[in-house]
Amino acid sequence: MIAVWGVRALTALGWCAVLVGVFGVLLQFLDVHNQRLLVLASAAPYLMAAAAVGVLVLGVTRHWVGFGVALAVAAVATLSQAPLYLANGSAPASGPEVTVMQANIWLGNADAGSLTRQIEDNDVDVVTVNELTPEAIGRLEASGIASVLPYSFLRPGAGGVGTGIWSRYPLSEQVHHEEFLLTALSARVTLPGGASTAVYALHPVPPWPVDSAVWAGEMDRIKTMLDAIPENSGPVILSGDFNSTRDHVKYRSLVSGRFRDAADQVGAGIQNTYPADRQPFPPMIAIDHIVTSGARAQSVESVVLTGSDHRGLIARITLGP
Repeated sequence: MIAVWGVRALTALGWCAVLVGVFGVLLQFLDVHNQRLLVLASAAPYLMAAAAVGVLVLGVTRHWVGFGVALAVAAVATLSQAPLYLANGSAPASGPEVTVMQANIWLGNADAGSLTRQIEDNDVDVVTVNELTPEAIGRLEASGIASVLPYSFLRPGAGGVGTGIWSRYPLSEQVHHEEFLLTALSARVTLPGGASTAVYALHPVPPWPVDSAVWAGEMDRIKTMLDAIPENSGPVILSGDFNSTRDHVKYRSLVSGRFRDAADQVGAGIQNTYPADRQPFPPMIAIDHIVTSGARAQSVESVVLTGSDHRGLIARITLGP
């Protein structure tokens, strides 16, 4: 009798795991607008992994119908995530190279010296900084950032509002995109030899605790802005804290056409960057991204930003198709 109840309990556990996996798959593929569901969509890969538990448990209990369903769900989940680990469009190119770094410095609180050292150690050419405060600018200048990246376009603000771009090379065509609640900037970076690329530093609001409709509106606004960039205008690089993961439909719509996520291009997998201040636990979700058009990423890696709740992201990019 105990064995029978044990099998029933395991079977029930297996089916629960399958349902969690199905929920994760649905969250990834549905354009949800409910705030709680949007937050849960950030954890879609973890929810989908429950299907693998269902495969194991229902296989052990020889519940073959459930095993088949679990296997199907696990297969769909795997197919949705596998492309992130396969290089896509990262073939060698012969154009000029630029190394871009994305850094959210947590309300200006990140250690300025650590960020400057990361820039120096990784030969960063352009860094986009979110949550840039006036006080943080003072600390970064004191740490010597201008000696490495002498050109800048900065719009600091209180709390998480400010954004900045520092560059090794001259900046022109500087634009403050005022239609966003958190500062969004763009500028043209001109490299030695005359090649150039437009760089956008973005920071749409999060879907929580802000009204999720505001987040959705800003993501749509970014898409409209990108669609308006002429295809013959040259390379474009987007860098920022997008407050969305690859499992949000709104983000995938940004990187499903001529714009491509740099991590996807090189098969770097999920580059979790947040939260980075919960030691000993690692970051759990990937909300910082670098995206390119008319350029190809050659490598992508996350790096520690001491004192921030985000990890930084560094992409080495070759300009040209």
